[in-house]
Amino acid sequence: MIRGILFDLDETLLDRSASLKRFLQDQYARYRPYFQAIPYRQFEARFLELDERGYVHKSVVYSQLIAEWSVKGLTSDQLLHDYRIGFAKHSTAFPDLHELLTNLRANNYKLGIVTNGETLFQQQNIEALGLPRLVDTILISEHEQLRKPDPAIFYRAAQRLGLSPKECLFVGDHPSNDIAGARNAGMSTAWFSNGISWPENLPPADLNIQQLRELQHHL
Repeated sequence: MIRGILFDLDETLLDRSASLKRFLQDQYARYRPYFQAIPYRQFEARFLELDERGYVHKSVVYSQLIAEWSVKGLTSDQLLHDYRIGFAKHSTAFPDLHELLTNLRANNYKLGIVTNGETLFQQQNIEALGLPRLVDTILISEHEQLRKPDPAIFYRAAQRLGLSPKECLFVGDHPSNDIAGARNAGMSTAWFSNGISWPENLPPADLNIQQLRELQHHL
């Protein structure tokens, strides 16, 4: 019986794609004098290409942009710092997020978030979405010194909820980090597909949802 539900953050609760584009528009506008020869569409497209859906560290992304476009008077460290302190201002939740979590709490499910990433950066995003009051535990990889898909971080999350892994459902978008990792820890899994195709070399998740609100219909 499922008594606890654990969620990934990026592209599961946080609409990272929308959030990132909003941030990039703001960053480009503020630093436009340094990118005069680069149209915004080119700036955004190249950033997203280098970013690889968030799996490339932004220090690498900004260093590459500065080098490719021979930007003068501005460093990659300055842009990285701006990203770290400014991204959360543009954090955007997926539709129905707060309604879903509120309803799950009302039905006595224990809730948590398990995310990879830097502690302060992810804390800022979680707080910007108003999530701390809606969940029982939050695990961020840098703070925990564990990263998904290591089963140990999933075991720890279940323990924080006072549950066994088999009593937990993990909801995430990444087939390996989220779904395979949680499955290897003994949890049930729900894949938030978000327009991405499932890899043929991995066994499917227990559930496949296209929108967060669908989750309640499967519980």
